Amino acid sequence: MKISVLASGSKGNCVYLEGEGSALLVDAGRSARELLGTKTKPGRLAESGGRADMIDGILVTHEHGDHIKGLAAVGNNLKKTAYGTVGTMDAFIRQRTGPVRFPVQTVKCGTQYEIGGFLVEPFAVSHDATEPCGYLISEGSTRLCYCTDTGIVTESMMSVISRADGVILESNHCPEMLRAGPYPEFLKRRIAGNRGHLSNPDAAAVLREIGDSIHLAILAHLSEENNEPGLALSSAQEGLSFHAESVELFAASTVELEGKAPVRKVQGTTRETCSDECWRYQFSL
Repeated sequence: MKISVLASGSKGNCVYLEGEGSALLVDAGRSARELLGTKTKPGRLAESGGRADMIDGILVTHEHGDHIKGLAAVGNNLKKTAYGTVGTMDAFIRQRTGPVRFPVQTVKCGTQYEIGGFLVEPFAVSHDATEPCGYLISEGSTRLCYCTDTGIVTESMMSVISRADGVILESNHCPEMLRAGPYPEFLKRRIAGNRGHLSNPDAAAVLREIGDSIHLAILAHLSEENNEPGLALSSAQEGLSFHAESVELFAASTVELEGKAPVRKVQGTTRETCSDECWRYQFSL
């Protein structure tokens, strides 16, 4: 399974997964122009090495704008089915002001679905959306867990995450930076609450539990205001402890501001800081 993070953060989220004969998108929180490109300029999908003609579906985690901003345009362009829970897809349809020219199918958490060459299992997460979910995505014996936009990780969620060979895991904020940062108090409480976002220590705690069974961990949805890729990576390494050398780590942040570059640590090496955009990196699981 090939993995590319096309966008990650509060300004938009999208992940491309490619198997032997098909591919999936998870969320579409940037514009179709940015993700798919135009007649004269390639988009992030092509720049990552992905192929639009292989995509068999779009998995939607929830209806917040940074996850569905480009969904209608991307779906209309690809003419492929978008999948999400009943609450998520109802909210998406209600928000739309233009036509939806692609199929929409609802899914139920805990049920498995065959989409192209993938087996997809949604699972419930804890976020202030209508009916948010994460996804366990399998191709053959390889399993990737996508888990972002959740304030806590429950035992039920851990039972799914622990089945994965690799994870795309939220590591949204540094608690100290959030407390000292410019956000109003109500927003700080929302972010740090049980229906908000996972902190760096929260992500590290998850990795501590699964470090002996995964090969890849991509830290996602990093806050531009309340986190740094290096902080997220260091916290994750501490969580992995002596498993850190056997796990490839990537702190994915869409480069918008100077000094917010993605950070990658290759298996068996010390940390390497990269100045390129996160979508230019492709991972294999």
